[in-house]
Parts: sequence; C-alpha cells; structure tokens
Amino acid sequence: MKFNHAQYGWLAALVVFCAANLAAETTTPKTEKEDPIKGIRPVQSSQEKLGNQLLKTSDNMRDLLEEIQQNLLELQSKEPMKNATGKLDNLGTKRVKEIIDVMHRARKEQAEAKDRLKDAMGGQETVVKELEEILRTLKREIAPAMGQKVLAQAIKKQIEALEKLKDTRAQKENLEGKPKSQLNEEEKKALAETNEKQKEATDELEKAVKELKEQAQDKANEQAQENVKKAMEKLEQAQAEKKSNEAQNDITENKTRAAEQKEQDVLAALKEADKQLSQNNDKTAKLEEKLEQLKAAKEKQEQALNETKNLDQKNEKAVNEAVKDQGDVSKALDELKKEDKQLAPAEQKSDQAKEQIADNKAPEATKKQEEVLQAINDAIKRTEEQMASTQDQQEKVAELQQQLDKINELREKQQDLKNQTDQAKPENAQSLAKPEKNLAEQAQQVADQAKKEEQNQQDKPVADAMQQAEKAMEQAAQQLADQKPQEAAKSEQQAMQALDKAEAAAMKELAQADQQAADKAMDQAMQNMQAAEKQLADQTAQADQQQMQQQAPQQQDLADQAKELGQAMPEEAQQAMQEAQQAMQQAEKSMEQGQKQQAMQQQAQAMQAMQKAQQSMAQSKTKEQQKTAQPPPPKSESKDHEAGVGQFQYGKLGEVQQSNWNVTLAPKDRAEVEQAIKGKMPAKYARQIRLYYQNLAGAKPEN
Repeated sequence: MKFNHAQYGWLAALVVFCAANLAAETTTPKTEKEDPIKGIRPVQSSQEKLGNQLLKTSDNMRDLLEEIQQNLLELQSKEPMKNATGKLDNLGTKRVKEIIDVMHRARKEQAEAKDRLKDAMGGQETVVKELEEILRTLKREIAPAMGQKVLAQAIKKQIEALEKLKDTRAQKENLEGKPKSQLNEEEKKALAETNEKQKEATDELEKAVKELKEQAQDKANEQAQENVKKAMEKLEQAQAEKKSNEAQNDITENKTRAAEQKEQDVLAALKEADKQLSQNNDKTAKLEEKLEQLKAAKEKQEQALNETKNLDQKNEKAVNEAVKDQGDVSKALDELKKEDKQLAPAEQKSDQAKEQIADNKAPEATKKQEEVLQAINDAIKRTEEQMASTQDQQEKVAELQQQLDKINELREKQQDLKNQTDQAKPENAQSLAKPEKNLAEQAQQVADQAKKEEQNQQDKPVADAMQQAEKAMEQAAQQLADQKPQEAAKSEQQAMQALDKAEAAAMKELAQADQQAADKAMDQAMQNMQAAEKQLADQTAQADQQQMQQQAPQQQDLADQAKELGQAMPEEAQQAMQEAQQAMQQAEKSMEQGQKQQAMQQQAQAMQAMQKAQQSMAQSKTKEQQKTAQPPPPKSESKDHEAGVGQFQYGKLGEVQQSNWNVTLAPKDRAEVEQAIKGKMPAKYARQIRLYYQNLAGAKPEN
C-alpha cells in the first residue's frame, strides 16, 4: 500500500458532503409565503446517511492505523489518532443524532420550524468544524511518517545504485575513461545498467524532495514542519539533486570514479536528512519513547541480576554471558543518561557490577545491580510523572484553544446580529430577539466552562468577561423584544467589548501554558482583524455618506478589539497596536462625519500599524529564540569542592580559565612556580599544576 496525500481524500470528501448538507439547509425557507417545513425531510435523510458514514469512517480509521504500522509508517504517538476515532464515534452516534432530532421536531412543530432549522444549522457548523479538525489531526500525525518513508526508499535506491557502480568498476578494471568508440558490447551493457540504476535513484530522490516540499507548506504541525525544512536544507546544502543528475552524466561519459564520489555524497545527504526528519519534537512522544527504553533497561537489569544470583562462577561460559548481559545494561544507561543526567551514577555502578562479576565477586555485584535497578525504577517513576504533567498541560492548551475558538465564534455571530440591529426598524426588531437570546445562552456556557478552568486562580478574567458579555446579550435580547433597536445596539456593543476582553485574557492564559500555541493564535487573530479592516476599507471606498455612517460602528468595534488584543502582546508590539487603535477611532469619526478621504487614509494607517505590530512580534519571537539557543554564560559564582581533609572555596572559575595568573600570588612566587613547572615536571602536567597553585592562592578554608 502506497501512502500519499490521496489517503486523506475519504475524510476530506466527508467534510465536503457535510458542508453540502449545510448549504442545502441554508436555502430553506426563503420567504414568509413558502412552507417553513418544506425540504426538511430530504435534509434529514442526508443527515441520517451522514451519521452512518461517520461510523464507517471511524472503523476505516482504525483499519488505517493497522495498515500504517504494517507498511512501516511508525507514528510518533498513536494517541491523537485514537482520539480522532473516538470523536468520529461521538459525531456519528450523538451529535448527528441531535441534529436529526431537531429536524424531526421542526417537521412536527410548524410554529417553531424556522428556529429549529437554525439550531440544526448551528449543529451542522459544529460537525463540519470538528471533521475539519480531525482531518488536520490525520495529516499532522501521518505526514512525518510519510516523509521518512519516501526518504527511506530514496536511500535504498541510492545504495543499490552505488553498489551496482562499485560492482561495475570492480569487474571492468580498464573501463574508467575509456573512449566510447572503444567500448565493447559487454562494457556498454554494464554502463547502461549502471546508469539505469542511478536514474532510478534520481527519480526516487525527486519524489522525496517533492513530498518534503508539500509537507513544508503544511502549517498544521509547526514542529514537524521545522524538521522537514531542516531536512530539505541538508539536501540543498549537499546539492543532492544536482549531484545525482551529474552522476548519471558521468556514468554516460564513462567517468565512473567521479560518479561514485557524487553518489556517495548524495547518499550521505539523504541519511543526514532522514536523521533530521526522525527528530521527535513532540514532548509526550519523546517521553513515551524514553519510558519504553527505561522499561527495556529494567528488564535487562532484572535478567542480569537473576543471572548473577544463580551464577556458577566455575562455569566460564556462564560468567562471560553474565558479564555481557550486565554490559548491555551499561550500554542502555549510557544512552539514557544523555537525556537524564541522574542515571549517570547508575551507569557507573553497572560498570562496577560488570567488573565484579568478571572478578568472581558475585555478592558485591548483586548489591550494585540492585542499586542500579532501584535507580531505573526511580527514573521510570519520574518519567511517568513528567508524562502526566505534560499531558495535563497539553489538555489545558487544547481547552484554551477551544475556548478561544468559541469566543471568536460568538464574536462573529454577535457582529452579524449587531449589523442587523443597526439596520432594523423598531417594528422588525422582535425577530432578532430570539437569536440574541440564544447567543446569550451560548455565552453563559462558555462562562461556566471558563469558571471551571479558572477555579484554582484568584482572578478569573475569562469567566468574568464572558459573564459581562452574557448580561449585555440578555439586555440586548430584551430591548429587541421591546422594539428598541438603538438601545439594543448599544448593549450589543458592550457585549462585543466584553468578548474582546475575554479573547485577550484567554490569549494571556494560553501564553502561560504554551507560548508557541499563543503566538499562533495571536497571528491568526491579527490576520482576522487585518482582513476585517481591509474589507471595511473596501466598503468605505464604495460607500456614500449614509452608508459610511451606518458602517462607522463596525470601525469602532475593530478599534475596541485592537485595544484589548494589544494588551496581550509583547511590549514591542503594544505601541503599534495603540497607533492602530487610534487610527481606527479617527476613521470612525470621519465616517460619522461623511469624510471619505480622511476615513480611508486613517484606515490605511491602521493597517500599516497592525503590520508594524506583527513585525514587532516576529522580532520579539526571534530574539527569544536566539536567547534560548545561546549556551549559558560561564558561572562566575564561587564553586565549592570537596578535597582531602577539608573543604575549600576556590576563586572564580571563569577568571581562572580566562587568564594565566588572575590570583593573589606575588609576581616572584608566580615566576618560581612557572620555573618549577618548566624545569622539573612533564609538560602534560603543566596545566593541572598551574590550576592547583591558582586554587591554593585563592582558597579560603571553611570555618
């Protein structure tokens, strides 16, 4: 089975199918004269088919997981895929069923048909979004494994081509540089076959590069995307594609020595790229891998310990086997200590146990082995705790991201309702009261959820802001019911301001949990706001005076959003967002006064300021990454050392390393020490003795 982007097609088609159902619902009913329940039955039937298809898709995904493993595509973590199948089960058995029930009630209750249809449409939107998220999960989890798969195939083909070339050179000793006219048929055939092998390797390399380029464009998994880009850099720096093609030409020209060197260079670049691509950046997956290695080391140590306890020391073969088995434990610990420094003493004890077994000191070795086993068990416990903590953090990040999505969705709906309210006449305002009421109920749900998530915090900024939004929406709903659209518009404005505060607060909480996720969410929020400002600017350019005045509140809404969003940004970007907010407020006043040119200029200034804010955020992120990447400075603090019969506090280590004699010895004493080193001691001990005298000169005995 060959894996490519077509593997995602079945799920993508499902999203399209669901979206088509949503579009079908949106078209009914259009006017008051039409039957409000017309067309519900066919949509309901489509929903039932969708539910069945979702359950089938869930089964297909489980089958896909098995097929992936059978085809050597090893996922870094299977949990996201398992969670995706669970979501599909939930969508098929619960969420779609709820939509069908709503449609069934709409058919029975004509008076409530429109409202029921709107509820069903809202459910459809949720199903589509969750399906799209599942699709992103599928791509995110499988794509890295696919990249490794195609690189592995390219490596295999290049190895085959290189072996064929070496074989040709070995069998045809006088082939190198021989003119084509002098080649016999057997030599021509050998070169043609060798060239064909290199062509296959070149084709496979091109496929791998194409696959990696496609993955590099996918922003669904930024960590994997970074690995892909670095892998591509390895290939580009080595000029792998160019050399692969040149190797073909060299073989054709009978320059087999040059071709072999280029093939070796390509192979080395492919292996480096594969190594880079296999780097695991997912924290949970890394810990899972470490835990597996620790458990394997534990199993080896338990086996070695049992072997030592029952060891017949007169049996040389058994002793050698026991020594080897304990050596395997040491090798495992040598790898593990690179990630867990606390295992370094365990490795030393394992080495000691190995030597004691070899020296027929089984009782002493057994004691060391038990200590090693305890150290491994401690490491397993630490890793399991780290995994639990990491999973908790990831769950919190996911909850905060979902919370942000819901806040943004509420804001969009509230903006749409406010636009309708701004245009509504008093006698038509009542029709907007129920949608506003429904929005208030949704805001209350988000507030309740935020309250749970912030229950351990003294301040509850998201919950408080959402509660304010809910109250403002409730008030707007009542004012609409009372046919007071102007007052309702003011309440809706307050609701949007509260939602802006909730968004900014949620963004700050997300930054505390995961800065990278917060940066991504902030980038998306900025893109959305820039798009909204651009759209409004385009409308302003086409609007007359009355239309501009009607659009002015939208400009104020964006100004309020810029204010709140700016407060969640780094300091470098806050000033630019203040400039954007001020420009938007000025544009709103110009629009109110019918001054089109001024409004358009101010809107342009607002967009420039937002771009400036984005640049500042990018620079701030780059500085932070550079700071993280830099090694820590040399410690200048005094460092305690244990020595002989007492403890001494040596002078500053950095000063000792950076200068020859930055200590308290007199010049004459320094000269005598230097002369003693040069005249009496071997040169290889010069540095150690110098450090010894330096330490003595700066030593302070402890009281």
